[in-house]
Amino acid sequence: MPRAALLFVVVAAGCARSPAPVRRAPSVLLVTVDTLRADRLGCYGDERARTPTIDRLARAGTLFENAFTPVPITLASHASILTGLIPPAHGVRGNGGFALGPVPTLATALRSRGLATGAFVGGFPLARRFGLDRGFDVYDDAMEKPAGVNYELAERRADAVAEAARAWLGGRAGPVFLWAHFFDPHTPYDPPPAFRGDDPYRGEIAAVDAALGRLLEAWDARDGRSLVVFTADHGEAFGEHGEVSHSLFVYDVTLRVPLILGGDGVPRGRRVATAVGITDLAATVARVAGDGPPLPGRDLLSARLPPAPLYAETLAPRLDFGWSDLRSWREGRYKLIRAPRPELYDVSADPAEARNLAAAQPELLRRMSGALDAALAASGEKDSARAADAESVERLRTLGYVQGPGGRGSGADPKDEVEVARRIAAAVGPFPDYEAVVRAYREIARLDPPNPLVNFRLADALLRSGKPQEAVACFRKVLAAGPRTAEAHVGLATAYAQLGRVDEAEKALRLGLHVDPGNGQAHYNLGEVARARGDLAGARADYEAALADPVTRDRARARLDALR
Repeated sequence: MPRAALLFVVVAAGCARSPAPVRRAPSVLLVTVDTLRADRLGCYGDERARTPTIDRLARAGTLFENAFTPVPITLASHASILTGLIPPAHGVRGNGGFALGPVPTLATALRSRGLATGAFVGGFPLARRFGLDRGFDVYDDAMEKPAGVNYELAERRADAVAEAARAWLGGRAGPVFLWAHFFDPHTPYDPPPAFRGDDPYRGEIAAVDAALGRLLEAWDARDGRSLVVFTADHGEAFGEHGEVSHSLFVYDVTLRVPLILGGDGVPRGRRVATAVGITDLAATVARVAGDGPPLPGRDLLSARLPPAPLYAETLAPRLDFGWSDLRSWREGRYKLIRAPRPELYDVSADPAEARNLAAAQPELLRRMSGALDAALAASGEKDSARAADAESVERLRTLGYVQGPGGRGSGADPKDEVEVARRIAAAVGPFPDYEAVVRAYREIARLDPPNPLVNFRLADALLRSGKPQEAVACFRKVLAAGPRTAEAHVGLATAYAQLGRVDEAEKALRLGLHVDPGNGQAHYNLGEVARARGDLAGARADYEAALADPVTRDRARARLDALR
C-alpha cells in the first residue's frame, strides 16, 4: 500500500510529559490530467480502462463521483484549481489571450507555510507567460525541442514530466508542494507504441497512468505526512450533442472530471456522490496544510458536505466564432444552461441532458436564472484578456485550438451552429494547395457569413493563393467586426503591400498596434516600410520593438545588425 495513502497514529508510553513537537505542514502532490473524462477510468466504471495506478489511489482514498470544472478550457480551468475562483472572478476566460493576474494562489499560500514549490507542466496552454507560475520556486514549462529547429513543441509526454518532477523531488527533504500536469489525453491522440490499441484516447490515459506510477514511487519514498490530489481540467466529447473535443458547450460530458484525494487523514475507500467543484480544491489543500492564509471555497474533506450550487461557462463560442456565450448553473438535481434558447435539465433523471425542461418549468427556470445573475454580480465579471502573441497562437493551433481573431458575429446559439463548428474543425487539412483552402472556407462562409474566424481564414488563404485584392475585401470584413487581435490588420497590410499600396499598408499596421502595441509582426513590417523609404532611424525603432516578440526576434536582430 502506498505510504501516501496511510495514516499512522503513534501513542507515546510513560508518565513524563515532553514538549509537543512542532507539527510540520504536510507535503502536497497535485496531479492534473488534461482532457480526462471520468468515465474512462477503471475506478469510475470503465471496464476497458488500463489505469491500475489511478484505481489504487481511489481505493486508498476518497473518490468524488460527481466533480465538475467551471470551464472546459485548459488555462481557465487550471486558474480555478489554483485560486479557488470561478473564471469571472479570476478573469481568465480562455487560452492564449488571457493571463492570471495578481491574486492569491495555492502556490503562494503553501510557500508562505514553508513548503518548497515546484510545477512541471506538459502542455503549452499552461506556459509561464500565462501567469500560473506565481508562487512556484520552480516552474518547468520546457517542451521538447526538435532537432534542427529554433522552436519548442507545444507539449511533452507524461514520462518526461514525471522524470523532471522526480528529479526535483530528489533534492528536497522538507515538505513540498508539487504540481504535475500531464497533457497526453488532449488531441491529437498519439500514445507511445507500448500503449497503442484500438482506442488511442484510452492509450494516452494508460501512458499517463504508467508515468504517474513512477512519480508516486518517488513520492511514497519520502518521509512525513502528505496529501495527494488527482483531478482533470475538463472532459472530452466524442460526438455527444454534436460536439467533438471541448469548449463549445457546457454539457456534463466536458464538465465532469475525476477527483480523488488520498493521504494522511483522508478516509479510505470512501465514495462521495454529492456534486462538488474543483474550485474547492485550493481551500481544501490550504486547510490541510495548517495555519496560513485561507483560500476561497469549501473543505471537501469536512465530515458533512452539503450540496452547493455550481457555476460553469464557456466564452469560446463568442471569442472564436462570434456566437453566444454559454453559462450554466447547477442546483441539486437541476441544471440551467443560459443560451439564446435556454436549457433546463434534471441531471439526476437525465444525465445525458437530452430532455430540455425549460418550457415545462418556467418558474424554476426564472428562479435559477436569477441565482445565476446574482453569482455573476458577486464575482465582479473580470476579464484578463490581452492580445495573444503570434507564437502563442501558432503553438495553440498545433494542439487543435481555434484561436479566432474575435469580434462581432451572428450571436447565434452554439447548438444551432454544430454543422459550422464541425466543418471548421475538419478544415485543418492537409490540403493540396491554398486554392483548396479557399474553396473550403468559401463554403463555410456561406453557412455563417459574419463568422470572424471563417472570414479571417478565408482572407488568409486568398492572400496566400495570390489573390490580394479579394483578400483586402475579406480582411476588411473581419476588421469591421472589431477583432481583439492585430492579425487581421497585419494580413490587410500584407495584401496592400502586394498591391503596391504602401501608404495604406502602413496605416493598417499602425491601427493594428492600437489593438496590440506589442505585436512583433506589425513592428517588423513597419520597419520594412521605413527601411524601404530610407528612414533608417524609424526602421531601427520598429526593429527594436520587434525584438520582444519571439516570432520576429531573429529577423529583427538580423535587420538591426545590417543597419549598423
